[in-house]
Amino acid sequence: MKLISPLLTGFLLTTGVAQSHEFWVAPDKFLAAVGDQVTLDLRVGQLLDGLSYPFFSRKFVRYDNTVSGETLPLDGREGDTPSLTFTADREGLNIISYHAIPEFLTYEAFSDFVEFIEEEGLAQIVDQHMERGLPDVGFTEGYSRNSKALVQIGPVMNGQMDEFTGMPYELIAMANPYAGQDTLEVKLLWQGEPVPDTQVAIFHRGVDGIVSRSLTRTEDTGVATIPTANAGFYMLSSVRLDERDADSGEVWHSTWAALSFGVTR
Repeated sequence: MKLISPLLTGFLLTTGVAQSHEFWVAPDKFLAAVGDQVTLDLRVGQLLDGLSYPFFSRKFVRYDNTVSGETLPLDGREGDTPSLTFTADREGLNIISYHAIPEFLTYEAFSDFVEFIEEEGLAQIVDQHMERGLPDVGFTEGYSRNSKALVQIGPVMNGQMDEFTGMPYELIAMANPYAGQDTLEVKLLWQGEPVPDTQVAIFHRGVDGIVSRSLTRTEDTGVATIPTANAGFYMLSSVRLDERDADSGEVWHSTWAALSFGVTR
C-alpha cells in the first residue's frame, strides 16, 4: 500500500485513501429505460470496497457521456457525493468517461513502492529504479486515472459497442457486454495504440456479494479475453508506469485505466 503525502487532495487526506487503490465509475444501474435517473458514483478503494469521491470539476479533464460517437459533458454540483445523476435520454450503449488530472505522492518507504508495482505486474520497475540511481525514500510519483463505465439505455442494438473516447490509457470492450455472451474481449490502448503483454486485473462482485480478483494479460494485439459467464458487477483495471525526469518533480508517473459494466443472466 502506498503512503499518502500532503500533495494529495484534502478529501483523500481526510479519508486516508492511498494512491495504489483502484478508482472506478459505479452507476447505480447498468440497465435502464429511457427517462430513468442514473446515478454515477466515483469510487476509490480495493476489491470493489471503496469510498465515494465527490464531484470536483477542478479534479478532472473530462467527465462525459458518449453514445453512437456523440460526446456530451456530464454536469454535477460541486462537492456532491455520489458525483452526479443524469436522465437516461439517449438510447443505446452509454459510455461514461472520467479522465482525472494528475495527482502526486511521495514515498516514505521503498517497500510500499515495491508492493504496488508487484501487485500491478510491473516488478521489472524495481531494477529500473535502482539502475537510475533513484533514492529508496523521498521520491515522488505522479498518477492519473482514466475510468469508464458502460450503461445500456433501452434495448441492445445490433452492432453498437464500446468505442475509443480519446483518453491516454483506455480499456475498450470489443462487444456490448449486455448482449449475453460468456466472454468479452477488451482492447488496451496507450495513446490510441494497442498495448501488448500487459496485466489486466479482473474484479467481480457476484450476486451473492462475494468479490474476487483474477489476472490476465493482453496478447500481441493488445486484446485480453475476460470471462463473463457469471452475473454481477465487473471492473477491469490496468496500470502502466513511465519514467520522468527528476527535475520535473516526479521520477515516475503511473497511468490507470478502468472499465466497469454489469452482467445479468
